Amino acid sequence: MSADTELFEKKAGLLYGRLTENKETFERFAEVCGRFAAFISVSDIHQQAYVFRASGATVDEAWEKAKSDAEKFIADEGLCPMWVKADVTVKGERRPLSEVVAEFSGGYRNFYRRGIAFDNDLDAAFIEAEINANSLISYKKKTIELVRLNRYLANCELKTLREMPEEVILFDCKSAFCDEKSEVYDLYSEGSGCGRRVMKRFEKDTALRVVSTAAEYLSMQIGLDGKFDYGVYAASGKEIAGYNMLRHTTSIWSLLCAYRLTGDKFLLVQAESAIGYMINNTVYKYPGKDGKENVVYLADKTHEEVKIGGNAVAIIVLTEYMKLTGTDMYKKLAIELGNGILELFDERNGSFFHVLRYPSLAPRDKYRTVYYDGETVFALCRLFGLTTQSRFIETAKAAADRFILKNYTQYADHWVAYAMNELTKYLPKEKYLNFALENVVSNLKKIYDQPTTYHTYLELLCVAFETYSRVKEKGLKCAAAEEIDEKRFAETIFHRADYMLNGYGYPEYVMYFAKPSEQLGSFFIRHDAYRTRIDDVQHFCSAYYSLYRNYEKIAALLEN
Repeated sequence: MSADTELFEKKAGLLYGRLTENKETFERFAEVCGRFAAFISVSDIHQQAYVFRASGATVDEAWEKAKSDAEKFIADEGLCPMWVKADVTVKGERRPLSEVVAEFSGGYRNFYRRGIAFDNDLDAAFIEAEINANSLISYKKKTIELVRLNRYLANCELKTLREMPEEVILFDCKSAFCDEKSEVYDLYSEGSGCGRRVMKRFEKDTALRVVSTAAEYLSMQIGLDGKFDYGVYAASGKEIAGYNMLRHTTSIWSLLCAYRLTGDKFLLVQAESAIGYMINNTVYKYPGKDGKENVVYLADKTHEEVKIGGNAVAIIVLTEYMKLTGTDMYKKLAIELGNGILELFDERNGSFFHVLRYPSLAPRDKYRTVYYDGETVFALCRLFGLTTQSRFIETAKAAADRFILKNYTQYADHWVAYAMNELTKYLPKEKYLNFALENVVSNLKKIYDQPTTYHTYLELLCVAFETYSRVKEKGLKCAAAEEIDEKRFAETIFHRADYMLNGYGYPEYVMYFAKPSEQLGSFFIRHDAYRTRIDDVQHFCSAYYSLYRNYEKIAALLEN
């Protein structure tokens, strides 16, 4: 027996021992079709998992068949079984295929979380992970295509179907995963967390771990020129075309925040390289004019435009870097970027002009997205902290007044939360504090119930918590603070923190992707073809960073 097959035998034994601790859990499935199915997924970390499936009259029979097939493949191919996942059917029902199609058609892409068997013998049965990672369901067309299904069956060396059945068997599995250290994890068997390791409580160390791995992923996307690899659809391995300088810049911010937590100097080195690339994409409005304070814009050359949000996040990054490293090397540039923002401010109504054309700097779009407004106020407050120049805080104040007038709480915007948290450090007036916390009060149920991982909601919650905490600690006057149900607030934060892990690159998830090792420890957007883009990872990273910093205070609210 080779070392690979020996290792597989060990891991398979551990997994089956865990799954069969209570065999009574399998009896319900036998009532549906009289047979059981077992699935063993194996990956060497670098290649997409091979899934071995078998059915039998008993759980033991199905398992032994699948195990034998997997062991033979490992021996023949010399595959090192670093990750092994086991699934055995425990619950099932027969349903008309038309009903199943109607069910997944009404939900988000890749959100159907049950296994499907297309025959009574369970030979053409597929677990949820392989169904979605291999696009066996066509969510866009709202159907399961016979050609696509047969192609996958053929690739798995399984018998193809002549036609789609009128009735299918839906099933859930009892599942467990064994990692490269031979540690075994129980996995959720159904629901939105299907296939992910069971977590009894969200611990502080979990937040630190995901920030660390997500930041490591971001740092490894930066090339020698300081530019990121923009993104990939993780399941297929297809690269995402294009580039966005604003997203480039916010991703630097996450690296700096992660460095603050971990002290990993490589993160700082990579952030500095990415800052260099960002600076190389700035444009001076008044080049070579001595005695005139310059105006600088961050150019998104790919799209031939300048976005006020780009200037804002560039300021946030530069002020963060200077505070972190104790330097003032970018102070002049930060002020000049701020001058660019002020040129786009309308004093008459407190609004900002959002987009200019590049390179002409001619007006393009007065309004592009609500995010730019919050980013810009946040940046102006950062500039005031850096310079104490009243023009920056006065502009931020006027824009915040407009947020209140236009009821920006309707957008549930995380950047507004950042902006108001920063503004109230300098202007702790009740109207601003009320607005900052109303952004939570009016959106708490919506955030709790959000069915996607929607990373920015946890940012909003945790940043607003900082504002709330400051109100309570300093005894500031704020009526909205009295409206907050502290326990519900904390429960929502921890609920979102746990729920968002359904988009985290755990090995039991990424083993079904085209290049598992490249997505390990990152984040993905399931309903957008498992998209892993730098800004997606950045938002997840920033959310858990903010949670980590406030963990003890938030956890204490659960005990009140």
